[in-house]
Amino acid sequence: MNRTELEALLLEFARQAGLEGARLLRGSEQHAPWMRGRGLVSGIAGTTRVAGREVALRVGVPHTFPLELPVVRLDGAKKFPHTPHVEEDGAVCYVIPQGLVIDRHDPLGVLHYALGRAVETLRRGWEEDADDEFMDEFGAYWRNTRPQHVVDSFLSVDDRVRLVRLKMAPHARQAPRARHASTPATTWAQTQEVRERDRRRNARARRLIEVDRPAPRSLGWVFDDVEDPRAFHQREQQQGWRHALYIPLPREARVRPPRPGERWSAQEVREIVRGKLHPQELEGLDRLAARCGDELLVILALPRPRGGTTLVGLRYFGLKGRHPLAAPGPEDGPWAEPEPVMVQRLDRALVTARGGARPDLGGKCVLLVGCGSVGGHLATMLATAGVGHLTLVDPDRLAWENVFRHVLGKKALGRRKVEALAAELRDRVPYLRVRGVPHTIAQALREGELELGDFDLIVSATGEPTVDLDLNARIQGQGGPPAVFAWLEPFGIGGHAALSTGGQGCFECLYTPPEEDAAEGPFNRAALYAQAQPRDFNLDEVGCGSFYAPFSDLDARQTAELATRLAISALEGREGQSVLRSWKGDSTDFQAAGYVLSARHGLSSDALRAGVDYASPGCRTCRAGRAA
Repeated sequence: MNRTELEALLLEFARQAGLEGARLLRGSEQHAPWMRGRGLVSGIAGTTRVAGREVALRVGVPHTFPLELPVVRLDGAKKFPHTPHVEEDGAVCYVIPQGLVIDRHDPLGVLHYALGRAVETLRRGWEEDADDEFMDEFGAYWRNTRPQHVVDSFLSVDDRVRLVRLKMAPHARQAPRARHASTPATTWAQTQEVRERDRRRNARARRLIEVDRPAPRSLGWVFDDVEDPRAFHQREQQQGWRHALYIPLPREARVRPPRPGERWSAQEVREIVRGKLHPQELEGLDRLAARCGDELLVILALPRPRGGTTLVGLRYFGLKGRHPLAAPGPEDGPWAEPEPVMVQRLDRALVTARGGARPDLGGKCVLLVGCGSVGGHLATMLATAGVGHLTLVDPDRLAWENVFRHVLGKKALGRRKVEALAAELRDRVPYLRVRGVPHTIAQALREGELELGDFDLIVSATGEPTVDLDLNARIQGQGGPPAVFAWLEPFGIGGHAALSTGGQGCFECLYTPPEEDAAEGPFNRAALYAQAQPRDFNLDEVGCGSFYAPFSDLDARQTAELATRLAISALEGREGQSVLRSWKGDSTDFQAAGYVLSARHGLSSDALRAGVDYASPGCRTCRAGRAA
C-alpha cells in the first residue's frame, strides 16, 4: 500500500483501539533514531491506560508491512519500573516472530494484534512478579549492557564455587552486538550515527574509575578439563592458562539485570553475590578470595526458573591484590566498574542437546564397516546424533563414478574414504573422536587393529553379503556387541536395516530358508525382488570391469536414516530384540527393465517399517545361542 493508504489505516486503527490524542508521526518524529534503526517508515502515537498507569505508546510499521509485524514503543520507558521485554529504545518485545503466521490480508487486524500483545506484556510486567521472567531471559538483557568482551565456556555447569582455568585468545575477539530481530540493514551513515550516539551515552551513563592500563588482551575460553576444548576444536591446545572464578547462584536466587544501557557497579556485584550465596558456599568463596591479581574474570551461573542455566561474565581490572568479592574490610575499593562479558556456552551437554543430538550417546563407541554411499551417510548421521567415538573401516578410495551418491563429493576424489570422511567429521562435529582404518574388516581384525568387544555397537554397510555374513559369524562367535546390517536394493525399490542383538536372530538367519525351500540355495528372505530374475542387476556403461548397482543418493540417504534410527534405539536400550525394518520405493523403473518383485514387496510401507522378528530356527550360526 502507498503512504496515503498506510496513514489512513493507522488513523482508523487508532480510532478503533481507543488511543487518545492519536497523531501520525511526521517530520523529525518520523526520522527518530528508534524508527530509522528499526527500518520503520510510518507510525502513529497516542495514549492509553495499562495497569492503572497512563502511558504514551508509538506504533511504527516497516516498509514490508503487513508481512512484518509493527513495532510498539513505550515513551519514557525509564520513568516506569524496570519491566521485562522492554528494550533500550523503549520497544516492547511482545512476541517471538519465528514461525509466526501473519495474515497479510488483514493489516488492521495485525495492528490490533501487535498493540494488544504489547499492552499485555507491559501489564504482566507491572502487575505480576517479574523476577522469574527476568531470570529466564537474563542472557538477552545482558546484551543490553554492551559487552566488549566474549569468552567461550566449556565449564561443567554445576553448583560448585571454584577456580576454573582461563585461556587467553591468540587473536582479538569482539563480542557480538545486540540486534533487534526486526532490524533490517542500515546505511553506513546511519550506523555511524548510532555508534556515535551510543558512545556519548556510554560516556555519561557508565560509572567508570579511570585506570591506567594497556588495552586488555582478548579472552579465549574457560574450562575445567583441558580435554573439553581440545575435543570441541579437534586440535591440540597451546599451553598456558590463568585462573578465573566460577560462582553459581542457588536455584532459588532471583536477580534483576541492569536496566538497558546501564551496568552493575563493583559494589552491586558484591552485594548480589554475597547476598545470594548460602553460608557454606560463601565460606568457599572467601577462601578463594584470599588472593587476587591485578585482573579477574568472574563467571556467574544464574538459574533459569524454566530450567537450565545462563552464564554471564564480569571482568575486573586494576585490583592490586584486593579481591572485589571478599567480605567488606578496611582495604575495600574503590574499584573500577567491572566490564560485562558475553559467555558463549560450548559445553558438551548444551551443544549436543541444543543441536538435536543425544547427550547420552557421547560415551558410546560404534564401529562402522563400509564407508560407501550408505556408509558415508551413516557416519555423518551417527556423528550428528551424538555418538562420541566412531571407528570407520573401509579399504577403498573415492572414485569419480561414485561422486553423485557419496557424501564426500568430488573434493575427496582419489583419497581413502575413511581418511577423508574422518577429516570431514572432525571439522563438522564437535566432541567427536573418529578414527579411520583403511583396511577390510577381515584384515583389520587379523592384524589386531580392532577388537570387536571394544565397541557398544557394530554397523555394517558394505553391501556385500559374503562380507557381512563373515562379520556376523565373528560377532556371534565372540559373543560380541549388537550389530546393525544395512543394505540397498537396485533401482531404488527399497532398503533394509537388520538389528542383531546376539543369540536371538542374526544376519545369517535371513539367508537360512525354511526346510521346504532349502534346495533353492542361499537367498535373502528380506529381499523385495524375487529370487529368480531374467538377468543380473548390475549395470555397466563402458564394458566389463565397470559394473555397478543402480541406486541414487536419495536411496542411500533413506537407508542410512533407517539404519541410524535403529542403531540409536539399540544404543539407548530401547530396542533389545533382533528386528528387521525395511522401506520400499517406486518400482516402475525396476519392472520396466523386466525384473520381478517378490511377494514381500506387496506389504504396506507401514508394515515394512514397523519391523519383524526375522530369527530362523535352522540358522547354523545363532541357533545354539537361542537354544541356550
